[in-house]
Amino acid sequence: MNTTLAIRTRPYTDPHPTASIKRDAIRDIEQYFKDRKAAIAKLMRENNADKMDEFQWTMIYDFEHAPTVTSRKRLLEHGIIPVPPHELPDPTSMHDELWTVIEALSLTGIYLLNTGHLTDSDLYSRLYYRILDEETRLMPPSSEAAEYIDCLHPMDMHHPLGKMMTRSEPDISPTTTGRPYLRGPQCNTPGTINSRDEHLPRPAWQA
Repeated sequence: MNTTLAIRTRPYTDPHPTASIKRDAIRDIEQYFKDRKAAIAKLMRENNADKMDEFQWTMIYDFEHAPTVTSRKRLLEHGIIPVPPHELPDPTSMHDELWTVIEALSLTGIYLLNTGHLTDSDLYSRLYYRILDEETRLMPPSSEAAEYIDCLHPMDMHHPLGKMMTRSEPDISPTTTGRPYLRGPQCNTPGTINSRDEHLPRPAWQA
């Protein structure tokens, strides 16, 4: 992925005190990960585990103790406060804000699945009003236990596009080293399956 990941490409004036919010969010997350590392080490000592068993005990700790956090809060780690959909004046602004959010989520280890039936506006609205406020487990972005959010809502299955989306398995393969990352195209045509999914960020670690 490139150095402009999760950066708004259009001119933008942020009315929020983003710098302090980002600093506080990063501080809280880093403190939790520091405490988490110490707790895993203590757990391994208590069970006479060696370095080879660290992954196993990390998974056990995360499964039993990892707190939940909303995706909206995790976006603050990157200084991203999503703009309300009605404040995005044109398709280019909508596309830019959508992909800024998608990329920022991927930097925290959260990835989207099954978005092809939604226009940019529909997907962004679904993210803004529902998905970003759902809770996920708080784990490091480098963790192999990535979080995948399926954007194919059960109600979508009452419509032809939703039924079409179920005919193929979602691609959750890791991003290969030699594959350049590019944002997907603008998707503004209702009633069609778009090609966004094949451009979505994926973990860089190898399965």
